[in-house]
Amino acid sequence: HSVDGRAAGSCQRAHSWGNPVMLGWGAWRPDVGGPLSGFAKTAEGVVPKKVASGLGYGPFPRLVTAAGAEALPGTPRGNLSLQVPGSGWKQYFATDTTIEEMASDYSWTSIDTGRTPPAGDDVSFCQFGSFLLNTDTVDGYCAYDIVTPSGNNAVSGAPAGRSLFTCSNVVFVLDCDGNNRRMRSTDIGRYDVFDKGAADGKVFETGGALIAGRDLSNGVALIWQEQSIRVVQFGSGPSTYALTQLTGNRGAVSDRTVVAMDQRAFWWDTTGPWMFAGGAPVPIGENKINVWAGDNIGASNYANLQGTIDPSRNIVGWRLDATRILIYNWVEEEFSIVKATTTAIAKLATSAITIGDLTGMIGSYTVPFGNRLWQGSAPLLGGLDADMKFATFSGANMGVTLETCVMNSPTQDLITLATPADDCADGTLALGTSDTFGEDVTYAAGEVRQPARGGATNQRGRGSNISFKRQIDPEAQWTYLEGVDHINGEGK
Repeated sequence: HSVDGRAAGSCQRAHSWGNPVMLGWGAWRPDVGGPLSGFAKTAEGVVPKKVASGLGYGPFPRLVTAAGAEALPGTPRGNLSLQVPGSGWKQYFATDTTIEEMASDYSWTSIDTGRTPPAGDDVSFCQFGSFLLNTDTVDGYCAYDIVTPSGNNAVSGAPAGRSLFTCSNVVFVLDCDGNNRRMRSTDIGRYDVFDKGAADGKVFETGGALIAGRDLSNGVALIWQEQSIRVVQFGSGPSTYALTQLTGNRGAVSDRTVVAMDQRAFWWDTTGPWMFAGGAPVPIGENKINVWAGDNIGASNYANLQGTIDPSRNIVGWRLDATRILIYNWVEEEFSIVKATTTAIAKLATSAITIGDLTGMIGSYTVPFGNRLWQGSAPLLGGLDADMKFATFSGANMGVTLETCVMNSPTQDLITLATPADDCADGTLALGTSDTFGEDVTYAAGEVRQPARGGATNQRGRGSNISFKRQIDPEAQWTYLEGVDHINGEGK
């Protein structure tokens, strides 16, 4: 069999059994996992993390609903966290009929009502200075002044687009004026001028419908179509910007799957997830999760995946359904699954608080003054919980289930000891056995660590093939999970 260096190392160490050895969990790659693969069969409640032996897993925090949070008054249809110039952070969500602004006490106030975005579409948001720009093909292109609010106002002469983004102080509107291949851009430094100065427009004859655009910083942006990706480059010629085709046979299935940060972008096309970090796009799910995604999500459902970035953890997450989020660590280049009940996920920031927002005694506030209390938090991974209330992944550690692939047992002796190679004092380790690769592994009851035996777990089982399952309850304290160590048979 063929595996990468990290997984092969774990596999080879397992086959060199005789004295106590360490068996790594391995990367979770369901497309190529299986007996002897060296890849984890299950990796839930964790994120891929570098450990001493190569690849292991780190903890992921539980979803915590903000105290006193109100439910969003409608199905979420797009959102944006933005930093108010000279102030703090603000959070906005669209619903089927409104655009809502979140206050510092996690209540919602409508800044626009009576909206009717098309079925299946989100409202597209972006920030331009002190303005929250928003558009959909029915309600049109509008601007809301965050600093001095005076309504979410339609912009005269602007196109009614499906998606918008900014790059180098120019606003781009995609799928507009009733033509899903048409793009329009504003004059430099203006969000409201589409007909003079450096304002421009283009109809893309090839590549299919326009889907999304994202700023990658430093005067570079990407535009996705159904079957094409194009680069926007400012300062590369006599025009305000240049357009070049990056690829003509790959695109994005929907705007909501596309996320970008710091010259890096991630999205899904009909084959699975992709990444751009300069050069050619990379199929990050190939030989890892693409086949699994087709079977467990369905290619026809990829357009419903909600993507977002957690910049503090170097991960991108896609909400697969109401209970699962697919995690990709772009440093380790590996995937995992976390379970959380959500109605939306997003990069969220808590709103700033002013002195006028405070009630009660100052001593009752647990948030440090000068931190979130005044400016709001920097964005982090969060979303709306099952009740559509503001929540962030900032709690205690999630519960964990990790399972190795099935390996040949190195001995016919009774296996009596195995030690979790991690810094978690809690949870259990279970031994699984089978006589052939064709039959399911049967797991014994999970065993807890025995401090008197150096943290080893008592095991009792034998079979031609073995595997291990590590389960840890929510809120347990730990920082890394590496594998299973000191696996001994009776008399060894």
